[in-house]
Amino acid sequence: MTMSLLELFTEQYKLCALDASQTVAVISEVGKKVEYVEAAVAAARALGAGVLVLSASSLSSPTLPPYTSDGREVPALLAAAGHCDLVIDVTVGGLIHSNVRTGIIGKGKRMLFVAEPADVLQRMMGNDDLRQQINASADLLRLGNVLKVTSDAGTNLTLDVSGEDLPITRQWGFVDEPGRWDHWPSGFIACFPRDRSAQGTIVMQAGDVILPLQKYVHSPITLKVEGGYIRSIEGEGADAFLLREYFERWNDPEVYALSHAGWGLHPAASWVALEVYDPRTLYGQELRSVAGNFMWSTGSNRFASRETPAHLDIPMRGCTVSVDGQVVVLKGALQRILAETA
Repeated sequence: MTMSLLELFTEQYKLCALDASQTVAVISEVGKKVEYVEAAVAAARALGAGVLVLSASSLSSPTLPPYTSDGREVPALLAAAGHCDLVIDVTVGGLIHSNVRTGIIGKGKRMLFVAEPADVLQRMMGNDDLRQQINASADLLRLGNVLKVTSDAGTNLTLDVSGEDLPITRQWGFVDEPGRWDHWPSGFIACFPRDRSAQGTIVMQAGDVILPLQKYVHSPITLKVEGGYIRSIEGEGADAFLLREYFERWNDPEVYALSHAGWGLHPAASWVALEVYDPRTLYGQELRSVAGNFMWSTGSNRFASRETPAHLDIPMRGCTVSVDGQVVVLKGALQRILAETA
């Protein structure tokens, strides 16, 4: 049965442990995603929670240069949202890489980004089993030393994930813990390997995805990685040309850095999302979460003090992913990790 946005937000708030003693802040952009703002407000009121709406003129980040950040609205957003218990981000581009997010969760508040169409939100609603699998994966990464990725297409990549202080992102689509940020919907694990540790070759093949360009790869792309940076982008087709052009346009060596890496765990996420929906209505979270993908990113890494507005997420299919030899994804098939052995 198809649920309304109001019903979906009400169910999501219950997962987020919202009650009548709490206050919700909804951060939006003027005139954008109005139906999401209205549903977020109505659902909070239905549960007896207080709610306020914070609308800025524009907070979305562009995907091509030139880029300049105004930032004048950020202190005001932080001042207001920082006093609320749960912050709902329904901006177009999201505040994932902004000081707003850092400031809010740094105060122990909960923050949830919502960007996908309603039926995607319903189909991929989080649950405790998904959380348990992601936490088991996080434990495996935290105790591991080497993340290795191979594929029949030619990928052969190693990354240093040693140290119990390894930054790990766990996303299961709801926030019921203090100081937690998540994205509804979600279902993946990612870590930030030791900076400049990535070495090897990445071969992208047909069906892999480049986000936020919102496109499938149709022709092979071979990337040579040394010292944590992409050193060459090879391929005869249009896809390799477009990827080279994208990076070159920024005129910034940091855009070539590898940032986070991990794999998808959501059983309801599908590779065909960009064909079923209008790609420009999607943030692409479904592709990031497909069970058994290998997903890596470029550009910004706040843990390495590397800031750049250029950031790509690239989910790949058909890869084998292992941590210290323990296979977590076998040729694109997710392997269940038992929490008691993590």
